[in-house]
Amino acid sequence: MTFDVQEYRAFLELLYKHPEWREELRQLVLTEELLKLPELVHELTEAHKRSEARLTGVEERLTRIEQSIAELVEITKQHEERLTGVEERLTRIEQSIAELIEITKQHEERLTGVEERLTRIEQSIAELVEITKQHEERLAKVEARLEGVEERLTRIEQSIAELVAITKQHEERLAKVEARLEGVEERLTRLEESVAQLVEVQKQHEERLARVEQSIAELTEAQKRTEERVGRLEIAMAELAEAQKRTEERVGRLEIAMAELAEAQKRTEERVGRLEIAMAELAEAQKRTEERVGRLEIAMAELAEAQKRTEERVERLEIAMAELAEAQKRTEQQVQRLTDRMGQMAGDLLEIKYRDKPSSYFGRIVRQARLVDLADVEAMLGDRLTDEQLFDLLQLDLVVHGQLRQPKGKRREQLEVWLAIEVSSVVDREDVERAERRAKILRQAGLPVLAVAAGGNLTLGARELAQSKGVVLQADGRLEFLEEALARLME
Repeated sequence: MTFDVQEYRAFLELLYKHPEWREELRQLVLTEELLKLPELVHELTEAHKRSEARLTGVEERLTRIEQSIAELVEITKQHEERLTGVEERLTRIEQSIAELIEITKQHEERLTGVEERLTRIEQSIAELVEITKQHEERLAKVEARLEGVEERLTRIEQSIAELVAITKQHEERLAKVEARLEGVEERLTRLEESVAQLVEVQKQHEERLARVEQSIAELTEAQKRTEERVGRLEIAMAELAEAQKRTEERVGRLEIAMAELAEAQKRTEERVGRLEIAMAELAEAQKRTEERVGRLEIAMAELAEAQKRTEERVERLEIAMAELAEAQKRTEQQVQRLTDRMGQMAGDLLEIKYRDKPSSYFGRIVRQARLVDLADVEAMLGDRLTDEQLFDLLQLDLVVHGQLRQPKGKRREQLEVWLAIEVSSVVDREDVERAERRAKILRQAGLPVLAVAAGGNLTLGARELAQSKGVVLQADGRLEFLEEALARLME
């Protein structure tokens, strides 16, 4: 139940428009002693008037006594004795008047205290209104800070997404580098195979050269045998010359082959030199690749460290958000308590209005609406109910009795009906359930009862439950579900 400043001002306006309500409110707010104060003052005034009248009589009697002093000495003595008694009585009267004056002052002080308490209550209400405004401002600031935190979290998430994308790019580049390294390793393997083949070819060349040298040695030996045979065989000189010619031709061809072999060896050495240069370049490239991989590893370590710091910042943000949510929860609880108190005050005000004019608010349901005291209900139904039912029934806000109002022209017998009314500034499902439960208790006791939930505003849940339970709703002069409730009552 809520009670805002507008409803409080409306309550003050109603008090100004209806002086009779102020009298009832005064009886509710002031103590019994303060209410009896005007009567005591009136009695004090009457006593004072009587005292003045008696004093006047005494003065008249004193005048007559003075006139008779010269004639009646004895009477004068008696009068002096009586005057002594009168003076004592006057002294006592003066003391009583002084006491009454003191009591009057005390009453004035108590009235001043009551007025001060009322002033403090008004100040407290104004402070509550100011605190509520401050809470609203703080809530607005908190919401703004939350928006800033959400933006920062969004930027952090974007940065994390960018880091993830960069990490993926690094992984792709590493994969490419690894693929290129595999290609380089394959090329190195092929070069090593080529070098092995060259070594094998070189061995073959050396073997062939060895065979050539052996052949030359054999030829030299044959030449010696030939010269010996030429010396012995002059006849075969011509044939030997011819053979020598052929041998010289074969040696020329061998010399040419040896020159070609030397050229091939030179080319082989050049190719081996180029291979060595390529191997050196490949080793340099491998070194550069290892350096790049080292830098990538350092960058990955720095990225992991940055990711760790980001996670720590996100964790701190989560802790701050949890603390902020807890503070928000406490603020909402405080606001809810203030709202409940204001709602309770609004409900009490509505209950006073309904109690003051039941016909105005419930006259569309019953004729000759009359407010029934719960004490009378207890006296009438106490024997028919259990203690638990009776205690629950005594929590009803209002009980109204009257004759069921019927359309003109369709009036039949006058049906008496009771209204079990629950009052709240905002009628919700709980108000509807309480009205229906307590009306059911009265029906069990044998009374024709309609359950009514009345207030300033209605929730959607209250409407749905009231329609299904057959409970009448009253808000701002409007009645809802009256026909459904009457039909359920007739059943």
